[in-house]
Amino acid sequence: MKGKFKIGMPALVECSSLNELVDLCLELKLDFIELNMNLPYNFIENINPQILKKITKETNVEFTMHMPDEADLGTFYESVRKGFVELFLDTLDWSFESGAKLLNLHIIEGAKMTLPDKKVYIYDQYCKEYLDKFIRSIKILSKRAEKYDVTLAIENSSNFGKTYIQKVLDKSIQYPNVKLTWDTGHDAVSDFRDRKYLMKNTEKIAHMHFHDARGKNDHQIPFDGDLNINELVSFARKNEIGMLIEVKTKDALKRSVEILRNKNII
Repeated sequence: MKGKFKIGMPALVECSSLNELVDLCLELKLDFIELNMNLPYNFIENINPQILKKITKETNVEFTMHMPDEADLGTFYESVRKGFVELFLDTLDWSFESGAKLLNLHIIEGAKMTLPDKKVYIYDQYCKEYLDKFIRSIKILSKRAEKYDVTLAIENSSNFGKTYIQKVLDKSIQYPNVKLTWDTGHDAVSDFRDRKYLMKNTEKIAHMHFHDARGKNDHQIPFDGDLNINELVSFARKNEIGMLIEVKTKDALKRSVEILRNKNII
């Protein structure tokens, strides 16, 4: 979605149909909806891609897709890794048919062992194997994403400060159509360690998940937390990327849009 500053909303757990999401998006005069494959009513088998294409044509509402949180492209279990790759490939095919231009995904920090004096992350301990598995997946997905002109955007999940994660990211974003999503709340929860990596790779940031945060509580309404809201929106606008207002209820979404418009921020 990089190329124009657009404002979107997430699929909500309190909704149960695509029509509800579209009606709310139109009511709030937003540009796109992030569907979410954690929610069964957003599974690609439950949404006809041609219907999405028709909605976009008739209303100008566009769509992105959030892949399942647990989709681990670097898992050591080969059958599981291949299954996730197939799910991504199917979703890329669906995206091409539906007109969706961005898939958002997490990079999983993996299992950890709690020792008496520290925590050991297994993917860190076996970083070479993890890197190999993840990049094997990304190579396949990048090729399909480039063919369809779809962006794969890897979202920070309060883990971009970890060295082994950075090694995987550094190599991943060298592949065509593999970019980054800046999640502002997850960044804050990481004590802004995520931001240090993101700011070194600003040209790769293709998307923003925008929400305020107060301490370890993110997904807050703008100005209910401690983040510099004007600065964050200015970044998205200047870099012409999609900005998802990622609060989790209808009421919070409506209040967020109202606040941002009343303050002439959007």
